[in-house]
Amino acid sequence: MSVSDSRLLLFDDNIRSIGGHFLELATLLMEGAAELGYETRLATHQSFDGFDAVDPAIHVERGFRARRMIHWSLGVDGRSKVRRSVDGRNIGGSKWQNTWQNLRDPLSRLDRRPSVMLERWSEDFLGLLRRWGATGNDTLLINTADDFVMLALARALQQLPPGDPLTIHIVFHFAVFDSQTSPAQRQQFGDQVNAAMKQMANHRIHLHATTASLSKQLAEVGVEANAIPYPTRYRAPRVRNSDSQRYKIVLAGTPRAEKGRSVIPAMLSKIHAPHLTSGRYQMSMQMPAKRWKRMIPKPMQPTYERTRAAANASTGESAHDSYFEITSSDMPADEYHQWLDTADVGLFLYDASRYVARCSGVLLEMFIRGVPVVVPDHCWLADQIRAAGGNGSVGYIYESIDQIPALLDRMHHEYEAIRWRARHHGMAIAKRHRATNTLIQMGIRPAGQISQKRAA
Repeated sequence: MSVSDSRLLLFDDNIRSIGGHFLELATLLMEGAAELGYETRLATHQSFDGFDAVDPAIHVERGFRARRMIHWSLGVDGRSKVRRSVDGRNIGGSKWQNTWQNLRDPLSRLDRRPSVMLERWSEDFLGLLRRWGATGNDTLLINTADDFVMLALARALQQLPPGDPLTIHIVFHFAVFDSQTSPAQRQQFGDQVNAAMKQMANHRIHLHATTASLSKQLAEVGVEANAIPYPTRYRAPRVRNSDSQRYKIVLAGTPRAEKGRSVIPAMLSKIHAPHLTSGRYQMSMQMPAKRWKRMIPKPMQPTYERTRAAANASTGESAHDSYFEITSSDMPADEYHQWLDTADVGLFLYDASRYVARCSGVLLEMFIRGVPVVVPDHCWLADQIRAAGGNGSVGYIYESIDQIPALLDRMHHEYEAIRWRARHHGMAIAKRHRATNTLIQMGIRPAGQISQKRAA
């Protein structure tokens, strides 16, 4: 087997568009795998149509019909309350819980029912293995898994003939529990994962977590997962125009519940007069063309509409003249990174309970660029500020959005000092979070080393 014959096959049913971090994470890992000598292939959801935005060197195939498997997770981001078997039956709760869930499951749309999702995911996974001719010599990577995906994978592997065990790396990204999760549900999460692991015992299964805190949560429910650095892409920090007294706040990511969609109007209202109309800051944000009125306060809507109309018309009117800059919620990777390059401040309105053990790729992208940040407390993002030197080192931590105006005021006065510290911190982040280092920390060695070992 030559180095070029070594393959890394990556699977992610979450990849449905070019926006968001699922495709970015997959792309980074495949680029890192290519550097290590692997041929790469990527399987996405069947609805993915962003082939033009992907490097032609990356083989992409639409494969999965199931959508949002996380819906039935027992973790923080899911809605399930009971443990299930590989066919979707409720087996882990009390008699009352299982009865209630059995009544509730059929009320879901057909394509959202747990039994249907598990069946479709496993069928599609097996179909990809057959089309790609996957063998035990390949390295398989499930890009963003959870306890429910583990059931689907176990169901699929049960249908493979024995004799050629697969090597599969599985990455956990979403938090297992928060302060509201009952001890019983926490334990059911662990039991569900470990039951799936037992059913896959004939294969070489490796579990990973994208934060140390998530690895610790998994350990608390009896699941062993290796903590790995979430990969990010290096970007040289830009040199600011020292004559400009206005700083650009970037609120990156399509507004979603876990990213603080509900608090955007209140936050904008609080900083409108002291920071936006005063000329201290410009707010740059990704916003969908529809439903934006729910997130933009009425006094600011005329300015928002003028900014949006000018951008759509390409009249040459400068966005610099407005305190708003509006970008697409679904940008190709190159455009997205060019936009982040213009950031002076990264603002995060994330729901701390959802990010208690979940990492943020956007935060790492800000760190890489040496951009000071403002983040919520009691979550992974605040942990990173403290690890970098504490509150005020490379950014600020807030308990309530009521504190954001004062922190922006402080940022305006201390900007150059905090930017200098942030740029130096970015150098350490760049080294630690290289995609090749992430893969090596997972135990995926350079392909040449694998080939030499097998030949010996």
